[in-house]
Amino acid sequence: MTTKSAFALSRRHLLTGAVAALTFAPAARAQSGPLLRVESSSGVSSFTEESFAALPQSVLRTHTAWTEGPREFQGVALKDLLAAAGFDSAALQGRSLRLRALNEYEVAIPAEDCEIYNPLLARSMDGSPMLRSDKGPLWLVYPRDQFPELHDQRYDHRWAWQLAVITVV
Repeated sequence: MTTKSAFALSRRHLLTGAVAALTFAPAARAQSGPLLRVESSSGVSSFTEESFAALPQSVLRTHTAWTEGPREFQGVALKDLLAAAGFDSAALQGRSLRLRALNEYEVAIPAEDCEIYNPLLARSMDGSPMLRSDKGPLWLVYPRDQFPELHDQRYDHRWAWQLAVITVV
């Protein structure tokens, strides 16, 4: 085989590989799984990036125990997401929510937090989408500046980041 034909063969393989990568990239992203799942004894609701973005969006400006100064968070109110999954205020009475993060951190919070504090499932902070390397893609954020009791470290464990699953129990 001459050098010219070896170069042509290598170039052809490179181009074929590039075309295959471009062809399969969207399919791989589509199969990467949901952004968030809501589970209960009655079933599972999955929210993709698109279906999450289609829910009513809210903005919350507050201080956190993990960042400097007040930050602006944008996302979906937890109660709105739960309503989209079939759990209105009446259905949440007396229940709790088990939050599980991508790193397997798990915490239970009273479902009444939805009505009392209206926490936000933040998808972005200060206008930038939150990355997995920095508390994303979803961070449950409480309106700390509006409720003095939330400045207590006993509430800090409820701020679940890298949130992946909410189980209604």
